[in-house]
Amino acid sequence: MLKELKVRDLALVAESTLRFGPGLNLLTGETGSGKSLLIDGLGLALGARASTDQVRHGAERATIEAVFDSVSLLREIGKRGAARIDGRSATPGQLRELGDRLVALHGQHEHHALLDSDTQTELLDAYGGALDLRAGVAAAHGAWVAASNAVRDLEQLRSRGQRELEYLRWQLDELRQADPKPGEDETLAAERAAMRHAARLAELGQQAMDALHEDGLARAAAAMSLAAALDSRLTEQASRLDGLAEEMSDVAASVRRYVELLDSDPTRLEAIESRLAVLDGLKRKHGGSIDSVVQERQRLEVQVGATEDLDSAVSAAAAEEGRRQAELDAAAARLTKARAAAASRMEKAVATELEGLRLEGARFEVALRALDEVAAFGAEAIEMMFSANPGEPIAPLAKVASGGELARIMLAIKTVGAGADKIPTLVFDEVDAGIGGEAAIQVGVRLKALGARHQVLVVTHLAQIASFADHHLIVEKAPGRDGRNVVTVRELTTDDEKARELARMMSGGVTAKGLARAHELLYEAGRPRTPQPAPPNV
Repeated sequence: MLKELKVRDLALVAESTLRFGPGLNLLTGETGSGKSLLIDGLGLALGARASTDQVRHGAERATIEAVFDSVSLLREIGKRGAARIDGRSATPGQLRELGDRLVALHGQHEHHALLDSDTQTELLDAYGGALDLRAGVAAAHGAWVAASNAVRDLEQLRSRGQRELEYLRWQLDELRQADPKPGEDETLAAERAAMRHAARLAELGQQAMDALHEDGLARAAAAMSLAAALDSRLTEQASRLDGLAEEMSDVAASVRRYVELLDSDPTRLEAIESRLAVLDGLKRKHGGSIDSVVQERQRLEVQVGATEDLDSAVSAAAAEEGRRQAELDAAAARLTKARAAAASRMEKAVATELEGLRLEGARFEVALRALDEVAAFGAEAIEMMFSANPGEPIAPLAKVASGGELARIMLAIKTVGAGADKIPTLVFDEVDAGIGGEAAIQVGVRLKALGARHQVLVVTHLAQIASFADHHLIVEKAPGRDGRNVVTVRELTTDDEKARELARMMSGGVTAKGLARAHELLYEAGRPRTPQPAPPNV
């Protein structure tokens, strides 16, 4: 859940902190007060593209921080931008990757996620409970790709012929003769360093042993042991001294063994230098590390071994590819069947919702476009289709839906699939475009229902929608200390405060009649109700 949005020096916002709660959070305010600007700020914290033009005039940088109950995302915009996740440096791309799992933004300024084929596929699969089937297709596709690559590699090897094979064998022989071991270079480098400083290490080791033998700790321990035999109150001190003396003795013995094993033999040092030179040469050829050298040897062993009977190896690999292809086709067929059933259900459910949202006569379809080849996401691409009015041809959603229609379609999809949607926070901006009256109330009902399963943030100009808020934030613009307008945000906590804002939204001012209607809206919104379809046309 998004707990706070802290914005500083972003356009007209000098400094504001928005606190959100569970359920339906509504942002209202006069036109131009900065409501959408704050949603843009949230988008920046989630990794949206930024521009230095967004920095408040006179400030060096704008800072936006989105604080969730599990993570904090921070974005700084200026000549030197920055991004942080829980205080650690990050990139805008990492913010986007994490933000996509935390918040779904549906607004008028960002690229609408609903227009993206991947998002449409995700929505359909989640709605139909087919995410596990899709994961199965992805796994089967990965296995098929690996099998296909194995066939390709073997066929390329066979086509290159004997000359290529001889080159591979020469490489493998070199690696076999060198026989590198994981970590060998590090071990030898440490031994070389010790040998180069053997004399000094021996001198320091002897000094340490002399000091350990001369400090009198053993004599002190013996004396204290005798004293404890005469006075039991000294037993603890005697025991501690015994332990120290024993530990000192162990250290001295360990140092003595180290000094005795020090090797300054120039022949051994020369052998180490020679071996390290061989290993360094191999590392330069094969990836830069001993691990990559070992992996290259293993790869060559497989390739050269396969050439002993290359024809049979190609046949075996082709058979494996065929088996993986059959598994992929079967997995994709199961997914296609689930998608077709889910598409049919979604079309009917969304159509009902669109009627309630006053898009009567609109058509919504989910098309499954077969691909030439099964992909990791299945055998078809999902394309959502829409027609706003009777008689108009149905076309891809991205080509025909206006901003307001798109917001209501997304609201309808989110409503019918609320149980399957895993994104915790949903943001709607411009969801009320072109509606009013009962349609606005139905939008509010649906947003309230979504708030039971998700945290929902909505920017609205309609009192009918605002009356359903669990948390009502008002955005206001007023002169600041420097004479420039600044944006401020505060939460309305009492029914009287909420009623005054609803009255202003309905009539532009606060009148007795407007307040009475506002209280009616708050009362009606507080009654349990479920989304209703539109009444039949008279």
